Amino acid sequence: MPELTYRDLAPDDTDALHAIMSDWSVVRQLGGWPWPPSRAFTASRSVPYAKGDGFIWGVFADGVLAGTLGVTGGWLGYAFSPGFQGQGIGGRSVRHGITHAFERFDLARIEANTWDDNRPSYALLQKLGFTHWQTHYEHAKARGLPVLCHEHRLTRSAWDCLRATAQ
Repeated sequence: MPELTYRDLAPDDTDALHAIMSDWSVVRQLGGWPWPPSRAFTASRSVPYAKGDGFIWGVFADGVLAGTLGVTGGWLGYAFSPGFQGQGIGGRSVRHGITHAFERFDLARIEANTWDDNRPSYALLQKLGFTHWQTHYEHAKARGLPVLCHEHRLTRSAWDCLRATAQ
């Protein structure tokens, strides 16, 4: 299993991040990334997050950028390169990010969205204790149209209970 490290994204990560975000199978599952991606847009995202409480990290597997993970404004988001999917990296990373967010920020809950056709992400959130609370159509920037979206919530108390029973 690869060693995972996390850090703020930096301009030096632009090329690797752009390669990940140039894969349609990744970007089609994101709400706010354009398609086709522009290098300038990727460069604007390859900087430390500084817009308030939250974080956006690069997730590195054995030193290679595998994807991104963040919690901003109480919302969880993540994206991983197809070459790193199916190895447990997403689950380990998201678990680490949720723990960090609840420990560092005064959040009562964390929320996340999944498109209806993103069953692996939906299953990951359920496994981590998120509960579905709403379904609606939302505009997907990359797809250029409204897509059925499921919203999920994880409360701090539910996360604390899950962590206590896992130990």
